[in-house]
Amino acid sequence: MSILEQLLSPMTLSDFSTTHLFREPYAAPEKASFLRNSLSWNTLNEILYTGHKNCWLPLQGKLPLDEDLCTGQLTFSQARKGFESGRTVLVRHAEQAHPLFAALAKDFYRLFNDPVDVQLYCTPAGQEGFDWHYDYEDVFVIQSEGEKEFRLRKNTVNPGASIKKTSQLEDLKNETTRAELRCYLKPGDWLYIPAGYWHKAMALTDSYHISVGVLMGQDKKPNVGNLHLRSRAF
Repeated sequence: MSILEQLLSPMTLSDFSTTHLFREPYAAPEKASFLRNSLSWNTLNEILYTGHKNCWLPLQGKLPLDEDLCTGQLTFSQARKGFESGRTVLVRHAEQAHPLFAALAKDFYRLFNDPVDVQLYCTPAGQEGFDWHYDYEDVFVIQSEGEKEFRLRKNTVNPGASIKKTSQLEDLKNETTRAELRCYLKPGDWLYIPAGYWHKAMALTDSYHISVGVLMGQDKKPNVGNLHLRSRAF
């Protein structure tokens, strides 16, 4: 059984594909409990120790002014100091830096047969790593520790993120949808966000979550019968 099947159970992949995939957000409490504690400062230290070159300290989408903190490489001390100053510690392509997330990415790739990017977010209480934005990937958010509130809005300007843009500011300005969905994640909960869906997140406590992004091809159709469903922005 794939990880996604475990997350969805008792819902089937076929039902998920029909009702939510590419269409609407979906959340399930406690279904990701087997992935709790997957992300911690110990895990982060192991990744930073490898010299992984995709580690960042965003705050509301902006990086620090210090050039030493904008190279993509961080020491554990720099990460802790950034976190304590209110910044999110973000690791992109964690599947390239740690066997646990490599296995996670491999499992999703076997299912979707599309590029997978595992991102890690360590966000201090009361902070947002990014303001309103949408991703070009379908995203599966797994809450490892702490609590986080996600706010989501439908995208009517660039639905499905079918058009890639260098900036989303104009889209946000032109967006007419104001109705919001709010989702509160606790450890072991998970959330699916379709590509193109506006979202932002606030850490209610110190929060650690794993984000599995699947970049699904626009011309591909799900084939859940064979468990190949076929399909994010910083």
